[in-house]
Amino acid sequence: MTLTMTDLFSGGGGSSEGMAQAGIHVQVAANHWETAIATHQKNHPDTEHITANLSEVDWRSFPTTDLLWASPSCVWHARSGGRKQPPAEEEMRRADAGSVDRATAFAVIAASEVHQYDAVIVENVPEFQAWSLYSWWLDGMRALGYRQQIIVLDAADVGAAQRRVRYFAVFTRDGNVDLTIRELKRTHALSILDANPGKLVTRKLYVSDQIEQITANDVPHLVTYRRNAKARRADTHPLATITAGGNHHGIATLTDEGPRFRMLNNRECARGQGFPDTYEFVGNAKDVKKQIGNAVSVDAARWIGGRVKTALGVAA
Repeated sequence: MTLTMTDLFSGGGGSSEGMAQAGIHVQVAANHWETAIATHQKNHPDTEHITANLSEVDWRSFPTTDLLWASPSCVWHARSGGRKQPPAEEEMRRADAGSVDRATAFAVIAASEVHQYDAVIVENVPEFQAWSLYSWWLDGMRALGYRQQIIVLDAADVGAAQRRVRYFAVFTRDGNVDLTIRELKRTHALSILDANPGKLVTRKLYVSDQIEQITANDVPHLVTYRRNAKARRADTHPLATITAGGNHHGIATLTDEGPRFRMLNNRECARGQGFPDTYEFVGNAKDVKKQIGNAVSVDAARWIGGRVKTALGVAA
C-alpha cells in the first residue's frame, strides 16, 4: 500500500521531496507563488499542482488523500524583526498583515474537516506555539477527532547538514506516532561543500574577526554574517540555519598564502536543506535562494514521514 499526500503551502517542495523519499506519493501540491509551483512541478511531474490563496479555496475541489502536510506561513510568527503578536481579541479581527498571515494556519482545520485525513502534519517555527490563537487552533483539530503530538526537531539530529529547529505537530486519531529520536544521525557541512576555498582575503570583512580565530591550515571553516558568531570547522559542524532573506553563510580557509573566503552558493544551500543535486529550481538567483531558504528540511520531512507510515501500519 502506498500512502497518498496533499502538500499545502508546498513552496519549492522540501516537504514533498522528503515524504516522497519516505515512499509516500504526493498527489497534490498547492501554493500561492507561481515560481515555487513551477519548481515543484519540474521535480514532481506526477503531482497535481494548484496555484491559489489557500485561505480562500473550496476544499471540496481538492482530491482526498491519506495524509495532509501543511507548512502555513511562519513569517509573522518568527522572532526576526522584533514582531509582537497581539492578544486574541485583536487577532480575531484580522486588523493587520500579521494577523492575516498567521491565520493561514486555519486552512489546516478547513481542509481536515472536509477530507478527514488519516494523519495531518503541520510544520512551523517553534514560536508558532506562542500565537495568541494557538490553543483555539488546537481545539479545532481536536474537535475533528484528532490527537496531537508535538515535537520541536532540529533537522541536524536526523541527518541534515544544517541546524534547523522547527515545530512539528502530528495529528492522528490514536496519537500513536513514535517521535522519539533514538540515535542521532549527524552530517557535517564539509560533505556538501564544493572544493573551492574562495579568493584570498585582501581587505577587512565583516567576518574578519571569525577568520582570525582559525588556527588549522587547509580546513574549511563555517563563518556567518551574524553578531558574535564564531568560526566552526566544517568537518565537524553542520551549517547554521539557512534563511530566505539572504546568504549569511561563508567559508573561510587558512592557507599558506593566507586566508581565503567565499560565500556559499545556492546549490550548497540546497544540499544543506537535503535536496539532491538533481533537483532543479525555477527562477532567478534571488528566487531560488528564497525557495531554498523557505523550504522544509528534506531530511526532517523524510524522518517524520517514516514515523507516520509506521504508525499507520504501512511497511517502510
